[in-house]
Amino acid sequence: MSLLIKISDGLNRFCEGLLIISLSAMTIAVFLQVLFRYVVHLPLFWTEEFARYCLIWASLLGASIALKKKQHIAVTFLMERLPTGLAFKLTFMAKVSVAIILAVMIWGGIRLVMITSSQISPALRIPMAIPYLALPLGSGVMLFHMICFLLFPPVKPRGNDTPGF
Repeated sequence: MSLLIKISDGLNRFCEGLLIISLSAMTIAVFLQVLFRYVVHLPLFWTEEFARYCLIWASLLGASIALKKKQHIAVTFLMERLPTGLAFKLTFMAKVSVAIILAVMIWGGIRLVMITSSQISPALRIPMAIPYLALPLGSGVMLFHMICFLLFPPVKPRGNDTPGF
């Protein structure tokens, strides 16, 4: 097994752990908000913003995990009817296209983080760069996984390897 594949697998496990933490924190924050608003009648001012930022991080971490596990939605109707060689070439071109889009997302995300680094969030009073950092980091993880898929394609295309990622 290649070193890059091992790194990709380890990075995926790390993202899975962060995803569990992010979703758990979001769930607890929303539960506390409901509890304090309707039971204690003293709504917490920070929970909605905190839950939103957790959702942003969870979405991008989850997208990278789904990419690694080849679980993103794919329309395979046409690809399944193409000759194997052509389907493999089209899949490769699609992976290159996704890699280019992810590189643009990283570039744009880094610019966004730099622009917002001096802004402070209204409720949590944290730099806005922290929630926006999810974009370049999540896209970076996805790009790393995609590079591994491009460098180490399956020896022969199988069911979900041909049409999807």
